[in-house]
Amino acid sequence: MSKISPNYLQFSKLAHKVNKRYKIADSKELLALEAVLRAYVERVEFAVLDLILLNEIASQATLHSIMKGLIIKKMIKTETCQHDGRRKLLLPTKHGLSWLKEISDLLSSFKN
Repeated sequence: MSKISPNYLQFSKLAHKVNKRYKIADSKELLALEAVLRAYVERVEFAVLDLILLNEIASQATLHSIMKGLIIKKMIKTETCQHDGRRKLLLPTKHGLSWLKEISDLLSSFKN
């Protein structure tokens, strides 16, 4: 049998501890947060509707609830779109960016 590297399992264990500190409850919440952060890092506008339409994560109602929870936890915030005042954009907060930095640093520590 080939040697199995335990790196992923160790990373996962430590990432769960980080998520717990930030009160990230489950994988759906994590996926929604990552979607907002990805758009921010890629400098792409990401509206509330964009999140609500990510039906591969969860239903629209569940995603709306997840969004509200992430706002309450101060991981993301809404901002009115300057081009179209009817649209609300989702952006990470300093707290959300802090989570991303911790996870990124953790991942970097596992590189060979």
